[in-house]
Amino acid sequence: MIKINKFFLIISILISSLLLSSCKETEQGRILNYKKGVYLGKKDNTLTKDQVYNLKMHTSRQRSY
Repeated sequence: MIKINKFFLIISILISSLLLSSCKETEQGRILNYKKGVYLGKKDNTLTKDQVYNLKMHTSRQRSY
């Protein structure tokens, strides 16, 4: 009876360790605790002056009068 219990204990430990270690590498290190109203992602790159100008010109053509 004790050998059977040890066998099931060892098998359950092996299965649980396999399941816990099978997470995708891309999912490890992601944010799990969120703060309401706060962006916790990567910082955005700053735009160049030309990009800002092009965006202003693009939006000025989209205005409706």
